[in-house]
Amino acid sequence: MKQFLITVAGVLVGLVLFLVVAPIVVVSLLVSSASKAPAAPSKMVIALDLREELTDQRSQNPFASLGDGANILDIVTKLDAAGRDDRVKGVFVRAATSGLAPAHAEEIRDALRRFRSHGKFVVAHAQNEDVRMSMPGYVAVADADEFWLQGVSEFMPMGLSAEMSFLGGTLARYRIQLQAEAREEYKNALNTLMEEGFTPAHREATEGLLNNLYAIMLRHIAEDRGITVEAARAAIEATPMTSERAIELKLIDKLGSPEAAEAAALARGGQGAEMIQLSAYTPPSGSGPVIAVVLGEGEIYSGTSENSPFGESGAMLGDDISQALLDASEAKDVRAIVFRVSSPGGTIAASDQILAALRTARERGKKVVVSMGSMAASGGYYVSAEADEIVANPTTLTGSIGVFGAKVVLGPALQHYFSVRSDRISVGSPQIAMFSPNEPFTPAGRQAFAGFITRSYEEFMGRVAAGRHLTRDQVHASARGRVWTGEQAKERRLVDHLGGFDTALVRARALADLRPDQRVTLRYYPSQKSPFEALSALFGASTETARAAVLLGAVLGDERVSELLNAARSNAAVRAREALQVE
Repeated sequence: MKQFLITVAGVLVGLVLFLVVAPIVVVSLLVSSASKAPAAPSKMVIALDLREELTDQRSQNPFASLGDGANILDIVTKLDAAGRDDRVKGVFVRAATSGLAPAHAEEIRDALRRFRSHGKFVVAHAQNEDVRMSMPGYVAVADADEFWLQGVSEFMPMGLSAEMSFLGGTLARYRIQLQAEAREEYKNALNTLMEEGFTPAHREATEGLLNNLYAIMLRHIAEDRGITVEAARAAIEATPMTSERAIELKLIDKLGSPEAAEAAALARGGQGAEMIQLSAYTPPSGSGPVIAVVLGEGEIYSGTSENSPFGESGAMLGDDISQALLDASEAKDVRAIVFRVSSPGGTIAASDQILAALRTARERGKKVVVSMGSMAASGGYYVSAEADEIVANPTTLTGSIGVFGAKVVLGPALQHYFSVRSDRISVGSPQIAMFSPNEPFTPAGRQAFAGFITRSYEEFMGRVAAGRHLTRDQVHASARGRVWTGEQAKERRLVDHLGGFDTALVRARALADLRPDQRVTLRYYPSQKSPFEALSALFGASTETARAAVLLGAVLGDERVSELLNAARSNAAVRAREALQVE
């Protein structure tokens, strides 16, 4: 009886989920797949909106295609394809006023410059809305043929700043203690929880990063606007300024509304040109040798997304990324692998698992090129260390070769504020309770924990030394937990080439003995589940069963289908055709 009730409950839960998910998600898929996409116009101007939040890579969520979220890799690859497409005449960009990472701005800038090298145009428009224009947002589009600013918007890319809130005093006030071990002095990820302001090392590292990022961006602005670096610096440091003054200093070209700038872009496209969104642009089909692209974005943890039918976002899971590298290395038609890493780090165990898979891929004869996104630091650098080559943008944040660990001690706070007392009975190692949040480390526990952190740090430096062909002393000079820009990392032999995803593809072609300009087919790993595969995992059914059930439920529940059936009964053929038309 118990098993029967469990089975019935499972069926009811699955039915409820089915009735909720199917009408919302799959009706859209059914209707969109049933309708034919309109033929692409013979003259196109691509519309690119950088104001929305951008991820580095495409989501592994099988239902991500239902949203409009953009990602850097799709922007770059589509712009490169559009540059070679005779139907595409130009690009109209709505510039970001905030929220764009420096390395992402560089990657978009480089993609737009390559696009223009094919004789195409770029028109950009910025519209500040109660926020200052970010310096990276300006860098991304400063090279446009026409840079427009709305007349009432002032020009405000005032530079770079790093503002942090420190909670060390707050935790102390509430009798909460954070006990941490870090290797070494620049490994400052926990400083905001332990300190009441910048430590000397933290300040030194942050100022070094900001100054280098600022210098790189000034060089980009000077080159793109046809002025000297000194003039670019003077102009930026004189902001905020009126839009008229920005024109005088050659920082922008024209004033006007977004609609006026869009009309100017369409006029440049020629008579009959049509504006289409980048997300709707489908490059001409083609084929070539296969280069695998392994996607890794987010913090690095152990585990897999297989237990979640909707996929994981914002994390590099050890099982998934390792399997992706192994699958790519097993595919006989894959000529090389580009491993795109965009991560602030994570656990050493998961990082080492991924690095081991990368090592296996190389042992199987595949060349591996790492393409670093906006950040590939700490564990993000760990997983990259043994690649054949590493490519980073000049403003990518990387390095942070160091380790930290901590525990939060809540026992005194719970006792003081809530009269909660903890007691314990245990057997086994004397250190079995060393990670208990109810009491601080004992001296022996602290020593054991410090030993683990030190060994992990030495292991990290050893991996880097082996992968980068450096001595331990050379690695240590660039380690100590310090974060570098890609430009600084190249000077320290932590990076081989400066550039974005396109540069990584060029290097992968070279290592695979392909021509630098040879068209290739990109195959992405991990492969994205289809919505039907996700639903099959959710309901515990086969993909075919889930597909049939969902389609049946969607069809019977769709008002347009009901209208079609009524129309058929009354022989109203016209109404039937209208009922199936997608609005």
